[in-house]
Amino acid sequence: MADLNPDSVKWDRDDEASLFGQFQAVLTNKKIALDVPPGTTLNSRTMASVESYALMQHVIETALRLFVAGQERVAGKSPMTTLINMRQSADLREPIKSLLSPAARHAVAGVMIPSGLQQDKSEQSKRDSRRHIDFLTAWLAFFARFYSETHFNGAQGNNQLKHGATLAPRDDLNTALHLADQQRKDLNPAERSAVAATINAESVTYVLQERGAKGTVPGLILRTDNSDPATNLGISQVGISIVRSLWQMSQVVAYPNTETSYDYDYSPMPSELFASTGKPPRSVVQTLLHPAPTVPTSAVAPNGKSPRKRKR
Repeated sequence: MADLNPDSVKWDRDDEASLFGQFQAVLTNKKIALDVPPGTTLNSRTMASVESYALMQHVIETALRLFVAGQERVAGKSPMTTLINMRQSADLREPIKSLLSPAARHAVAGVMIPSGLQQDKSEQSKRDSRRHIDFLTAWLAFFARFYSETHFNGAQGNNQLKHGATLAPRDDLNTALHLADQQRKDLNPAERSAVAATINAESVTYVLQERGAKGTVPGLILRTDNSDPATNLGISQVGISIVRSLWQMSQVVAYPNTETSYDYDYSPMPSELFASTGKPPRSVVQTLLHPAPTVPTSAVAPNGKSPRKRKR
């Protein structure tokens, strides 16, 4: 809001109850620069793109974790026990592979229609139920691809954002595409046109690992993702609807033989949302460092240097 209307924020240095007064009290006598501009990258849309991207990542992860917890169904047992014990990345990555298989719809239906669910037998209810399962399958499969290490790998974007390894989003892509070059260079018209077709919104840039074959150390890839705030928030809203559905199903399992209401949701489908925005998740990558063979321990001397060959 301050960026939209800079004059709306008035710092009263003498008001000890103001946010600035409290901030200054915490830092005692430390000098605070209030007049330094944040830079061209820190405007309202770019900040919203970072925040909405992080929110989308966390909503997607929450939905996937609840789906995995729903797979291990024991009547009368809360899924929170399963969620709390999901500590390793493999605990999430392995079970969501069922969402990437041709039998994804069957897997989703198995989680979302537990035996304890008393369904309305009317034809309209059956049609709504089928549409709901189609909706859940399409979005959960998208979430799994987005989060999967072998597909879109949004999980690394999530982690990089949390750990601060993300560049501020910007309109200029030269830095992202040429960071590994010895000298920065401008894109020619053909390059700029090709990139614009992929990155057509605000973006976030981060470094992720490129795993090689066995016996190699990972390489590094520089990656820039679309981060249109409206698209991110749209996906987040759908994710929240799915989280609500999964939570309702977990109640059916945790409290069997208890009457539970269930709200159906079956719109929008991924294709509908992406067609509406014109700015779906997209990315451009550049290899910074290729995977390299692991150096054998025997080839390294105690001092950390490779041993020299003796001349005979």
